[in-house]
Amino acid sequence: MSQDPERELVYFDIRGRAESIRLLLAYARAPYVDRGIPRADWPSLKKTVPLGQVPVLLERSSGGERVIPQSQAILRHLARVFGLDGTSEDERVRADIVAETVVELRAAWNRVAYNPGWLNDQAATDAHFRDVFPRFRALLEGLLEQSEERGALYFAGPTPTHADFLAFDTLESHREVVPSCLDGHGSLQRFLDDVRALPPIADYLARRRPSDFPQRS
Repeated sequence: MSQDPERELVYFDIRGRAESIRLLLAYARAPYVDRGIPRADWPSLKKTVPLGQVPVLLERSSGGERVIPQSQAILRHLARVFGLDGTSEDERVRADIVAETVVELRAAWNRVAYNPGWLNDQAATDAHFRDVFPRFRALLEGLLEQSEERGALYFAGPTPTHADFLAFDTLESHREVVPSCLDGHGSLQRFLDDVRALPPIADYLARRRPSDFPQRS
C-alpha cells in the first residue's frame, strides 16, 4: 500500500484563492503544511514557482516531488485523490459545471475585492453586487435547486464535491461584504448552513484565518 505524500500548500497569508483548497483538505482530514507567505517575500519567491504564481501544492513522497500550480488544478487533483469529485459520471459533470460557473463569478469578484486595494472602489463594489452577483446567484440557485429536486443536499449529489467547497467559499466571501446578499434565497442559505455544519468543516472554520474583509464583516 502506497503511503500518502507529505503536502505543503503555498499561498499568501490570507484566504483568497487557496481557501477552497483548505476547505477540501479539512473535510478530507488530510494533514498538510499551510505555508502563508508574507507579501514582502513574494518578489523573490515568484521566480521559483511554476507559472510565477500561487497557490502551489507540493506533494513529496519516496518517488519524488509533484509541484502543482493553479488553484483549480490543485482542487480537482485533491478531489480525485480523496474521492470528492463525484461518485458517477453524471455527478462529475454536474460538479464541473458548477465549478466553472463559480470560477466565472470568482474572477469578477477578484477584480473588485482584491485588485487594487481590496474593495476601496465603492462604485465598483456596488456595481458588482447590483449587476454581476445577482446573475450568478440565480444561476447557482437554479443548479442547486435541480439537485434538490433529485433529493440531494449538494450541488452534484448527496455528498460534497470540490464544487461545493468552491461555491461555499465564494458565496461566504460575498456575504461577509454584504450580509444581506443571500436574503430570500433559501436554497443557497441552507446550503451554506449545511456545509458549515459538517464536523470537519466546523472544526476548520473555528480556527481558520480571519476574514479577508474584516472591515465589512
